[in-house]
Amino acid sequence: MAQTNPQPGFIITNTGDTVRGTIDFRTNEILSRKCVFWANGESEGKTYAPGDIFSFRFEHNGKYFVTRRLDLGDGPQLYFAEFLVQGLMNLYCVADTYDEHFFFEREDGEMARLTNRALITSSSIQDEKEHFQEKREQFGKVKVLLSDSWKAVEDMDAADLSRKRLVRAVRDYHDEVCTDGSSCMIYEYKEESDKFKTHLKAFAGYAYYSHERTVFQILDENYYGSAFDIGLGVVTDIERIMRGGSLELAVAYSPKARFEHDVMVSGGIEPSHTAYERSRVTISIGAGKTFGMGKIQPLVRGGGFYVLHYGNRETRYYLDKMIVDKTWGKTAHFGAYLGAGVQMAVGKHSARLVGDLYKSIDISGQGNMAKWSLTAEFVL
Repeated sequence: MAQTNPQPGFIITNTGDTVRGTIDFRTNEILSRKCVFWANGESEGKTYAPGDIFSFRFEHNGKYFVTRRLDLGDGPQLYFAEFLVQGLMNLYCVADTYDEHFFFEREDGEMARLTNRALITSSSIQDEKEHFQEKREQFGKVKVLLSDSWKAVEDMDAADLSRKRLVRAVRDYHDEVCTDGSSCMIYEYKEESDKFKTHLKAFAGYAYYSHERTVFQILDENYYGSAFDIGLGVVTDIERIMRGGSLELAVAYSPKARFEHDVMVSGGIEPSHTAYERSRVTISIGAGKTFGMGKIQPLVRGGGFYVLHYGNRETRYYLDKMIVDKTWGKTAHFGAYLGAGVQMAVGKHSARLVGDLYKSIDISGQGNMAKWSLTAEFVL
């Protein structure tokens, strides 16, 4: 079994034994249904389903999951429920596709469910009405469960179903109801721990362009223009979905560049000399993946792009006389890109050297542009 996103942790067996090792840190939805675990010193891992073990937890006070039989709306089933708060009122969470189901459990065993539904799960007006009615009924039951603490009830806000808000309500319930002065145990409520990590990147590179449009024609592949690129972007890790995976968004700017060529016209005495000038802004969005676990890792990436050309100008001289001096409006291309290179760890950051090929889709008669680039990137 391949470790997608290995993190140190431990499992607690049904007999109460603690076994330390490595757990595959995936999305909350995946973790609610399975725990892939490698015990220390073992080369092969084992996949546990809810009920096979009592619980598992990531080290450094990380996420904590326990086996619980819960009803998400389709009847009671065993899940690895994320344990958020333990006290006179327990709070659990089970992620199900796009939705999150929170379970409030009072010390006497009475339980209420509160579902935080994502917008994507409402495909019709009827769905919206049903979800609104469901939410109103669930809020009523949760507030009844919390009714021994007016502060906890006031914490509940139908417009804010964040983990932080719900944890605060359960904590306030415990603090008001508890008579022995004990504190509840908060295992995990930092919402940023569920978010993908995003990094800023800066880059610079050099590129060749071909098949571009001029004021009079589309140049063939024998004519190349070159330009420097500088830019900024963001890289979002998706390790919990795909090992070494990332999503990337970048904006590049190419200062005004000039490329020239000579052409012998029919019946001419000497070649005419033509120069083209333009600036560029390129927006790209795509995905990347690194391979291996070493300090230097191979990298592949791909996605789509949109490039805007502006400041277009063409000048032509024949026998030292300017015979063309034309400017024209903005031109644009969009298409796909593929790239490969290497990524090297630099402390907590990384540096990349990547070669990319951009190829446009010509549906506007502006030329089937191609771009070859070599880019150096630094990811913070």
